[in-house]
Amino acid sequence: MKIALFNALIILSLFVSCKNQPDNTNQTIPAEPPVTLKLLWTTDSLLTTCESVLYDRDKNVLYVSNIKGEADAKDGNGSIAKVNLDGSIIAADWVTGLDAPKGLGMFNGMLYAADIDQIVEIDTETGEITKKYPVPGAQFLNDITVDTTGKIYASDSNTGRIAALFDGQVATWLDNVNGPNGLLADRGQFYVLSWGDKTLSMLDPASGKLKVKAEGLEGPDGLEALSDTSFMVSSWYGTLSYVGPDWKPVLVLDTRDQGFNAADIEYIPEKKMLLVPTFEKNSVMAYSVD
Repeated sequence: MKIALFNALIILSLFVSCKNQPDNTNQTIPAEPPVTLKLLWTTDSLLTTCESVLYDRDKNVLYVSNIKGEADAKDGNGSIAKVNLDGSIIAADWVTGLDAPKGLGMFNGMLYAADIDQIVEIDTETGEITKKYPVPGAQFLNDITVDTTGKIYASDSNTGRIAALFDGQVATWLDNVNGPNGLLADRGQFYVLSWGDKTLSMLDPASGKLKVKAEGLEGPDGLEALSDTSFMVSSWYGTLSYVGPDWKPVLVLDTRDQGFNAADIEYIPEKKMLLVPTFEKNSVMAYSVD
């Protein structure tokens, strides 16, 4: 079997067969966790196979990507939903005509979605798809992050590459990452979650290489900064971990017994609200962060 095909099957099994996965984290919630999460609301279960959630500050709404099928299937079933900050669903299928959209990012009023092998641009005023950018060689585009210059980065969990879209051109930006998933461009730094290595790494600008900062992250999926020295990491298996200045992951929420996943999260600092798409549970859960 070709390595590329083997990797594709492994990634697919990891992302769409959670119920068959073993208990893969050894972390336990401490008696006094560094942060506490309180459930605020859960959407109705209308967001079919929801993978990513993103906050639009200008419009004060949430966008949620819905795969609606297999995570690598070009079936035209995928969509983007629009949701209020109280969890009420404005439109479950606000944008249609996608395949298996996952990570979301925004810049200058345009929404960008990672859709298997292309980055799709959407006008947030109209909900219309305005452009599709094929990513050469891409097989399983996963997360998206956008830096302050408007450069859009997309991880390919199958090929081990991170692509960059800038000024209408797409190119490989970083290569040889072991299953890159969650990406975060924040405060002039760039962070990457590696599914294969179970790590959170930071890019060293001088060498252009990733330096491991945190280890032991099982199934790392979403990454959000709580501050300039602390992060929240979601595990697709259904846990949330806090990573503080010492870079040691601390489990703060475990929903595995309830069968929830925790996919590509979003954090709204001014509201101290963490948003967690539950993938197979077809909903978004909102937590206050204290």
